[in-house]
Amino acid sequence: MSETAGPTGDALRETIRALVARQLPDEGGRELTPDLPLREAGLNSLGTVATLVAIEGEFGIGLPDELVTPETFHSVRTLTAAVAFVVDAERDTTGGAGAEDAVT
Repeated sequence: MSETAGPTGDALRETIRALVARQLPDEGGRELTPDLPLREAGLNSLGTVATLVAIEGEFGIGLPDELVTPETFHSVRTLTAAVAFVVDAERDTTGGAGAEDAVT
């Protein structure tokens, strides 16, 4: 996606999950659930950067420095919350609809 509009709620979380899953090693076979710590799933620092780039490209946003933290990249749920926050802020500035159901 090249604009700020995009999925919300479960669709947003699933998009984030898919972007993260691409950066994980194939071994392990654990299901990437919303609360599974991404480090436990195998996401390393290089994978974190690749995930950040993929998210920014997918949603046409830039995560502010204060959100690029280990806490944000703790799980799919925390990452989805951060992306929803930025998408909502972008929509507020452009007058679009919000993603109030982004993290449920």
